[in-house]
Amino acid sequence: MRKLNLLILIALLLPVATFAQAPAAGANAGKVAVMDFQKAVTENSDGKKAQEKFTGELNKRQAEFESKQKAMTDAQTKLQTGGIALNDTAKADLSKQIDKLNTDLQRMNDDAQKELGDLQQQLFRPIAEKVQDAVKSYSTENGFAVVFDLSSQANSIIHWSDVADITTEIIRRIDANATKAPAAAAPAAATPRPAAPPAQK
Repeated sequence: MRKLNLLILIALLLPVATFAQAPAAGANAGKVAVMDFQKAVTENSDGKKAQEKFTGELNKRQAEFESKQKAMTDAQTKLQTGGIALNDTAKADLSKQIDKLNTDLQRMNDDAQKELGDLQQQLFRPIAEKVQDAVKSYSTENGFAVVFDLSSQANSIIHWSDVADITTEIIRRIDANATKAPAAAAPAAATPRPAAPPAQK
């Protein structure tokens, strides 16, 4: 059975294979690190929620597609095996039904490509931007001149040390910042100060 053709890659959200930083002064100048940018986007707490939502919508579209695919297959089987049991009018009606189902399937596939692509952008782009900010700040703090993205299709790195991989640290920072956000907003919800007493005459 033909599957829904969805060529959507999270790696295309922010097409940045290399994060260049201003060279740090001193002994650590020019240090290089690597990371899996796609993993950092999808495996932090917000990324996991976004992935779950996206997968749910993808599975829903797939089920609808397969249901219509089955209806077309059944109609094709009926037309092929009907033989003399079907008159010319019935055969013509079945042929029209098959053509319509085939057109509907193509439209569903095209719509899914666009709408799921839009949904992915909506869900993952803000997270990808947070990851990019975290990489920049972490690189500045630790003197990394360049950070290479291992998930990029353009990646040509053939060897790296595990200590050079900062993916886990970036995910930890994203999650830490996410837990800090509600706490930082709490003081704003504090009870208002009582009004100053009126000046005595």
